[in-house]
Amino acid sequence: MRSRFDAFGKNVLRDTLDVVGPTETQVEVIAASQTMDIWYVPDPARATLRADLGLLGELAAEPCQFELFHDTPGPAELRGCVRKQLHWHHELERRDGGAVPFPRLCVLSSGRPATVLDAFGFAPEPGRPGLYRAARGWRVDVVAIAELPRTRGTLLLRLLGARAVLRDAIREVTALPKDAWERSIALPWLVRLRFETPAEPAARTAEDAEEEEIVTEVQQWFEQLQQSIRDEARREALQEGLKEGLKEGQIQALATQFEKKLGRTLSEAERPVLAERFDRLGLSRLDDVRLELAADALAAWLADPAAR
Repeated sequence: MRSRFDAFGKNVLRDTLDVVGPTETQVEVIAASQTMDIWYVPDPARATLRADLGLLGELAAEPCQFELFHDTPGPAELRGCVRKQLHWHHELERRDGGAVPFPRLCVLSSGRPATVLDAFGFAPEPGRPGLYRAARGWRVDVVAIAELPRTRGTLLLRLLGARAVLRDAIREVTALPKDAWERSIALPWLVRLRFETPAEPAARTAEDAEEEEIVTEVQQWFEQLQQSIRDEARREALQEGLKEGLKEGQIQALATQFEKKLGRTLSEAERPVLAERFDRLGLSRLDDVRLELAADALAAWLADPAAR
């Protein structure tokens, strides 16, 4: 159960940070044979975009190692993160051939890691609920996601939380306008979340059962969204069909929806592919593909002659 929510959170975090700078996941820390969850370097040209990320944008103002914990970490987990931070700094200096700034570490915890905060002397950041900082020289921040205020500026961070916090964040994301940038990042990973294999029934805890209910809620929402999209596509197809015939109208409506997802117009080579797959696979399958695949994967699907 834990692994699918960890993967979900890392993917959402990576895709959000990738909007404002190069982002790598599972970066190997050679000296310790360990991997960081995410290593991020801000792009100065995208500073304005970063401001739209709220608290996450503030945390991402400089190169940063992000470590995400769906379960609240203890002192041993924090020491492991700091060990990677130290080894990564050594590796950066080895690559550069000289001194480089010590990288920041940001630990994202679903709950309040009380033992970590007390044992290592983290202090709350004034006026910033949920944000704790170690002494300046350590360059370590802890975000207690469960304590973040329910604002749009913390929404994607709260989507990395657990149980009630995660459930509320999902509901907020799905309620946003269709063109909201948060939806474009979160929804593809929410769709994939429902396909992940749950824990065996005998091994589930009460928390597992609660999070399984969240996945069930995502499934119900997804089915409603699918039906809504199909209804919209059929309405568009009907309007086009008055001019060009039902089939042509349906294909044109699909093309419009595909272009919205891709963020560009279909190429001359892609349009006949879409028409052929409409005939071969049917409207429902094309709707599923368009909803479930991210833009780059959707383009690859169009280019793959064997795609189904």
